[in-house]
Amino acid sequence: MGKKKDFENRLERVINLYDNLDEIINTLPLEMPDGARDTVKKMIFSNDEINEVITGLKERRPPRILLIGRTGVGKSSLINALFGKYHAKTSPIEIGTQKLERYNYESNGEVVFEVIDTRGIGESKTDNATSAEEDLKHAVEDFDPDAILFLSDATQRARMDEDVNYIKEIYDDIGMEIPLVTVLTHVDNVEPSRIKEPDQYNRSKLRNIESKKSDMEKLLSDMNVKNSIVIPVSAYIEWDREDPHLLSPEEQKQLIIEFDGRYNIEELIDFLQKNMDFRAAIHLLMNTRLELAVRKISNSMIKGFGLASATVALTPIPFSDIAILVPMQLILVIMIGYLSGSNVDKESAKEFLVSLGRVGAAGFGLRVLAQQGSKALNLVAPGAGSAVSSSVAFAGTFAIGKAAQAYFIEQVNEEDLPEIMKKAHEEGEALQSQ
Repeated sequence: MGKKKDFENRLERVINLYDNLDEIINTLPLEMPDGARDTVKKMIFSNDEINEVITGLKERRPPRILLIGRTGVGKSSLINALFGKYHAKTSPIEIGTQKLERYNYESNGEVVFEVIDTRGIGESKTDNATSAEEDLKHAVEDFDPDAILFLSDATQRARMDEDVNYIKEIYDDIGMEIPLVTVLTHVDNVEPSRIKEPDQYNRSKLRNIESKKSDMEKLLSDMNVKNSIVIPVSAYIEWDREDPHLLSPEEQKQLIIEFDGRYNIEELIDFLQKNMDFRAAIHLLMNTRLELAVRKISNSMIKGFGLASATVALTPIPFSDIAILVPMQLILVIMIGYLSGSNVDKESAKEFLVSLGRVGAAGFGLRVLAQQGSKALNLVAPGAGSAVSSSVAFAGTFAIGKAAQAYFIEQVNEEDLPEIMKKAHEEGEALQSQ
């Protein structure tokens, strides 16, 4: 089974757990007071962050990108560099008088990127500028892009002013807040241009690349193009076959990278996954950086369950807060275990929580678990805890989630968990105080 297919199966396990939460809660190896199980379910289902994660996993979709740049600036090369493989471009469909093109990039029959391309800066003229602006605006409204990639050739300084003026006009025409990243392409051709291997870039080349970046940042600022990060990249790849665009789809699937000159692509992926719609970000990471997809999802779950735990502390309930917090923490551990691909069940998740209690790393809730040991936990008995503050509830659940992430996903040793939990608890307290 391929890595991506295996990961899709893991996501389905997480989704199924959420969809069958009633059954999971009813069979948790815990003794809980009457009404507690319904309260646990309510707290999880009513949390916006948790719901957003699950909805995002169910509705994950290809990123929708508005590409802006001159012909030859390296649009297709950039897409291939992002994914580390050759992707065929579907036949374009022209949109309106602006000669916008809409097309997809596909791999093995799956759409990995949806694109609207403005063709080339200064190359798409029309007799009716107003009509062109309206075409673009309507196309963008219908397309609803996750980000705008503005590509400019780092070696063509004389054209940067025109490029920036063009992006300003387009961004103003759109009238929408869409994440914008200015990508300086072809930095492998920046002097000394003979150096193509990124790990061999010398101080002179890196200094020149930084100078190009600074020039673009100043231009954007001078022309009042706000909120655009500038990322210099090289998308230079040599394939094991010449003219890959002339090959059949089957031959394109077999292409292998013979020389990898990619530079700073990771930074671009990081920007996109942090700033685009969660559904698109997960799809992007599943096709580029699976390990980052796992971390992004688990981090979102940990935060969501932490916030749900804080809500428990603020909500009047007729029994101890711990009777709600421990089951929620148990479900969080199971979800992270599923996400890691581990064979985690309710009993092993409970044992994990109890073991955390023994190391005394997260305070209140885990002390209760440590005292009761690995027998069926009794959250009804007197002394099983009372009310806790929202900050304690958030930080404790956050620390437990981070410990589960470290243990199941990153596979750290159990003896390292106390220090991880201590740092996570401090991080959770800081987050809650913001």
